[in-house]
Amino acid sequence: MVEGIVAGPWSVVPALVAIALAWYTRDALIGLFVGIVVTSVLLGALHPQTVGVPPDLITAGGEVATVQPQAENASSWTTGVGGIGLGALFGLKLVPEIIATAPLFGEWYVKNVLLAIFAIGGMIGLMIRAGAIQGVLEALASRVDSADDAEKAAFLAGIAVHIDDYFNCLVVGSMMRPLTDRFDVSRAKLAYYVDSAGSPASRLAFYSTWGAAMVGFIGSGLVEAQKQGSLPSGMSNFVDAGGEQVTAATGAVWPLFFNTLFTGFYSWAALALAALVAWQVVPNLYEMGTEESRARETGEVVGEDADPMISEEMDEYEVSETATPDWRNFAWPILTMVVVGLSAMFWRASPVIYVEGRQRMGTTLVQLGGWRLVAPPSGPWAFNIGGVQLGIASIAALIVAFLLYRWKGDIPSNDDATDAMMVGFKGILLAAVILMFASSIQNAVSLLGISSFVTNVFGGVPAFVVPVGVFLVTSAVSFSDGSSWSTYGIMFPIAIPLAFSTGANLPLVLGAVFSGGIFGDHTSPISDTTVLASSTSGSDHMVHVRSQAPYALIAAGIAAALFLVLGFVVPEGFRIIPY
Repeated sequence: MVEGIVAGPWSVVPALVAIALAWYTRDALIGLFVGIVVTSVLLGALHPQTVGVPPDLITAGGEVATVQPQAENASSWTTGVGGIGLGALFGLKLVPEIIATAPLFGEWYVKNVLLAIFAIGGMIGLMIRAGAIQGVLEALASRVDSADDAEKAAFLAGIAVHIDDYFNCLVVGSMMRPLTDRFDVSRAKLAYYVDSAGSPASRLAFYSTWGAAMVGFIGSGLVEAQKQGSLPSGMSNFVDAGGEQVTAATGAVWPLFFNTLFTGFYSWAALALAALVAWQVVPNLYEMGTEESRARETGEVVGEDADPMISEEMDEYEVSETATPDWRNFAWPILTMVVVGLSAMFWRASPVIYVEGRQRMGTTLVQLGGWRLVAPPSGPWAFNIGGVQLGIASIAALIVAFLLYRWKGDIPSNDDATDAMMVGFKGILLAAVILMFASSIQNAVSLLGISSFVTNVFGGVPAFVVPVGVFLVTSAVSFSDGSSWSTYGIMFPIAIPLAFSTGANLPLVLGAVFSGGIFGDHTSPISDTTVLASSTSGSDHMVHVRSQAPYALIAAGIAAALFLVLGFVVPEGFRIIPY
């Protein structure tokens, strides 16, 4: 197990390297991986004995620096130039361990995140092949008689297919492009609707891959707060410190995540603004106006100098000849996933449901079967339930989809169904890889004590400034690295301890991190979902980025104003859903 250290200002270096490289290379994966490598080098350089540097070589080259480990019973050490150099070199062997010990590879994450990602990917592959998604879009298209209607249909299609941002972009852009072309809606406008209903909508779908992943990110931030000693005593049930290492009690974290559904202001603002644009309430601004005017007047949905990006993945994979497009084929698996996921929360084998009360003793008030209502000795009133079991829910939905489509004959054979699922697995693989490295960079910066450093530096700022400050910083990081999940890996170990140390309202701070991550994912030219939206819509990529920017900045301004005002008026202990 890699031992964490207090690296001071060095702790921010891997995050800065990851962000800078992601921006320069336009590839978040490269930046994240190099950030992990830099962490291993720093750990080795600052703690050479843990990577196998002989003791007599650690001080070689003279006295240079003293670094204190995080462990209370550990002694400090002095390193020389030779020790630093050898430690940095030997530190490279920590890269696999940093990745392997990332939270993502814990039992809960494997069952509820990794398993769910691939199950949902396979299910959507089946939906495409069986014509289920085509049925949803045809149901919308049947009501289209004009360009205005085509815009509304494009927006609503994005809302309907919001299980995952990647598949939202892949499916909606490819399916709606012929319809919007028919009514002379510019490709840039279609890309805006696809992108706006991608990450912003998926972020609010608690039963999707996003729900489980976000709970994991929050849990890691709580673990970091516990390590620092800033976790409030009333929230001790959110972490489990009984084993060899501190882990998050994921079942207890879900109410925290549900609170952020209300404080994810950027998602709500972006979706509301896109709806107002689709219903012609908000006009076409700047370059979007130029694109739309040309498309309406000349029928050219892209400009003469444009370089449209067309995704071949979904174009090459077609609906089965035996399929009958039907929106109900889409609804049944999704309904299964929602019902199973929520039912698992209230199943009697779930974690204990309890109420905390100030005036009662810690006794069982009610017990019925596997349910217990318990009042601890003190603390605010709170209600806690087990978390959504996304792994079970998504596998149940995949099974229902497979059996339904085979029974109806929409997919003609088991081999065809297997091929469809493989297409879905391939489409979701990038999300899984990004999540793996995002979780690893989160583990990496935590090992260097980044949250302790940031908390010490900014711990004195007024509490009301924290939510809007966190939103702005997270937005900048996400825009730079082009990935909300990698940004969450960097920011949650910083933001949650900062909230506790300053007395800022926790749901607001969590919503600020989520909102900032979505802003970058929505607007950055190197964001994978932004590229996919351009690609499947057949839009010039930079035209899409520029034409979408004014709307994204308006939504960000609204979100920032809400975080500032509510940060000032909402007290520290306020929450919408008790936890």
